[in-house]
Amino acid sequence: MSETFHKENQEHNLTESGEIRPEVSFVPKYRKALQWVLAVFCVLWVGWHFYHNRQDLGLFGSLSWPILLILLGLFTLHLWLYSLNLYYVIMCCAGTKIPFIDFFKTIIIGRFLSSVAPQAGGVWRAIHLKHKFGISYTRYIGGFLCFLWLDAAMNILLSIAIFALSAPTFAISSISIWIILGVLGIGWFIPLLLEKVLQKTTIRAGWLGRLHEHLSTMITIAVQGINDPKMLIRVIVLNTTNFANNILIFYLCLSGSQEAITLAALAVFFILLKLSSYIIITPGNVGIREIAYGLLAHQMGLAAGAGIVLSVFYRLFGMIIVSLFGIYFGGLKLLANSKRPKL
Repeated sequence: MSETFHKENQEHNLTESGEIRPEVSFVPKYRKALQWVLAVFCVLWVGWHFYHNRQDLGLFGSLSWPILLILLGLFTLHLWLYSLNLYYVIMCCAGTKIPFIDFFKTIIIGRFLSSVAPQAGGVWRAIHLKHKFGISYTRYIGGFLCFLWLDAAMNILLSIAIFALSAPTFAISSISIWIILGVLGIGWFIPLLLEKVLQKTTIRAGWLGRLHEHLSTMITIAVQGINDPKMLIRVIVLNTTNFANNILIFYLCLSGSQEAITLAALAVFFILLKLSSYIIITPGNVGIREIAYGLLAHQMGLAAGAGIVLSVFYRLFGMIIVSLFGIYFGGLKLLANSKRPKL
């Protein structure tokens, strides 16, 4: 599957000037193999945990049918809010406008493809937006970086508000939450520093020069994107709504647990969810996120099984909604065409 998209990307990998753009590199095969081996090891560890803590298995059947239906609805809302948020940022950075429903389909199909072959969805999405709507690769990537940057800022600010109001002394394994949020806050300024460094350095020759040019352009687009007040207001409203929506999802996923789950704990789970989407260790961070959630739950005085179940529920409900929409929008047909041998 990834090879097909790699070939397709080579066919379309041209700049507006007609020059060949450096290829999008996929993860080397040996790294892919190591990632899957690590994923299998982590899944086996999760299985080992439930084998020795069978009482935690009851959490998987703890949700009633009404709660399940509500969760499916909330995940649908999450996808819509996420896509609309990304839509406004990409349109601002690309300097163009396309119908939202077309953009929503692109996001959903991309996620659907990524659930089958990691990275394939991202490549297809960039190619599709480039050749159907004229959004260049550089502006798309710059816009996506801007989206991630704004998303991180909003999540940090909203988390600060929650801890300041509900749990100012909250700590994880004796580490104050303010230290963790402080480190994340400092990390948020890296794009600004990187933009300054790239602007003051000049590399003209070879692939390193081309890389410098593309990276500098994308970072500049991302940083300049925050200067649009109208877009920022939309992002603040949508991100705040989606933050609250995800906190509610976490709460309902753990509603079958007998333990008292605080708002601060739910916010910490959400922070870790976001971090796991930025740092990919195994495909989709399968197993890694479950173990991280289990360890985090244990450090916060909760059952490790509750954290693992929360991660599994979130992954499962997300896959169900993405698969339903992906199939409805023609994802299966696209998969079938991509596997058809080329004559």
